[in-house]
Amino acid sequence: MVHDPSALAEIHRLAHLNRIAFSTHAQRRLAERGAEREDVRVALTSSTSASRQDRGTWRVAGGRDRAGDELTVIVDIEADVIVVTIF
Repeated sequence: MVHDPSALAEIHRLAHLNRIAFSTHAQRRLAERGAEREDVRVALTSSTSASRQDRGTWRVAGGRDRAGDELTVIVDIEADVIVVTIF
């Protein structure tokens, strides 16, 4: 996977504007992890890399949630950042 600075910049921009939508799967993962939507927004805005995956989604890594724990987020970029899953 190759880091894409322009994709990371767009993800940061959309996250700062709170333009984030969550798939049903991502909502279940939030509940499983005990995380909240704001944790994902903070992780997206603090992330340090975005790498394109085979499925056309982006692996956004290096971000931390509100508690300071690392949170990797898989997203799709459309008009908003669409969170596909977290781990």
